[in-house]
Amino acid sequence: MVMSPVSKIRRRLVGSLLALQLSAIYGGSAGLAWLPILVAPSHVTRSLAALASPGIFVLALVVIAGCLSRFTKGAVVTGKFPRDLGHVVYGPRRLYGICWTSLYYCAAAYHAILAIPTLRRLTFRLFGYVGDLNFTCYPDTWIRDLPLLDIGAGAYLGNRATLGSNICLRTGDIVIGRIRIGSRAMIGHMAVIGLGDQIGDDAEIGVTTTLGVNVIVGARSKIGARCGLDHGAIVGADCVVESACVLGKKAIVADGVTVRFGSIIPATTIIRTQLDADRYAPEAAYRSPTSERESDTYVGSPTTLDDLTSRGVYRSPKSSRAQEVHRGSQLSVIQFE
Repeated sequence: MVMSPVSKIRRRLVGSLLALQLSAIYGGSAGLAWLPILVAPSHVTRSLAALASPGIFVLALVVIAGCLSRFTKGAVVTGKFPRDLGHVVYGPRRLYGICWTSLYYCAAAYHAILAIPTLRRLTFRLFGYVGDLNFTCYPDTWIRDLPLLDIGAGAYLGNRATLGSNICLRTGDIVIGRIRIGSRAMIGHMAVIGLGDQIGDDAEIGVTTTLGVNVIVGARSKIGARCGLDHGAIVGADCVVESACVLGKKAIVADGVTVRFGSIIPATTIIRTQLDADRYAPEAAYRSPTSERESDTYVGSPTTLDDLTSRGVYRSPKSSRAQEVHRGSQLSVIQFE
């Protein structure tokens, strides 16, 4: 007889343990912080104990939460599971999660943890992180599922960046995967890294750029600001994806290619050469150059609307206000009829 992965008894047990864990974490930490003050024999020692109490609270918070997380760390695994406390994986995973979030959402304590190297090492190791600890992150950098993260030495995770190692679905399931950030890689402000993503050494992900699931960015590649790389997209080594580009699902960009500003690469497209990439650049929509002089300004050089209009490539907007805004400006937004 095959046992069901979901149990009503487990659901009740996990629900009760969640409350007990929170009580133990916060109640125990507060009690240990107050204890020296209560037992101090004099005003002087009581004052010293009061000064030490915040440090005692933070240390107790780390030790209690970290030690409790060790019992359920094994449930932090990759896969797809129902978000049901009675599930054999999700239930214990939820207990691990409540231990981590008790630190993460305690802003002052978490700030101190990241600022003090010894405390930071103790915290990350207790919660199952086995990678290099010589990386930069901030209290508002979103990180979860520490056993599934691999962050290289010298990596930088910007403010409000997200390492989305799990995704909740409308079906009531949760999908969980590993994330690898290479050595000296830089993840910009508010960038989103999806589960299963791999960022190569010395790569750069720009501000507010979003990566889908199972995206690969090769070593030394640079992804500009406000880009979108859909699920399964691959960018090779030494590539440049300029700002505001979109790569469709499973699109592939070969090593050393530059994807120009605003390009939209359709799903499953393979970009093997620079010429392939230039076909999808916005300026390719105007028309191909017909002279050597036009070729000089066609790709990769600043082009003004006056230049395009004089060559018959661009038609001015009808409204006078639009003309005032766009006339003579650097080529960034083009209106066509």
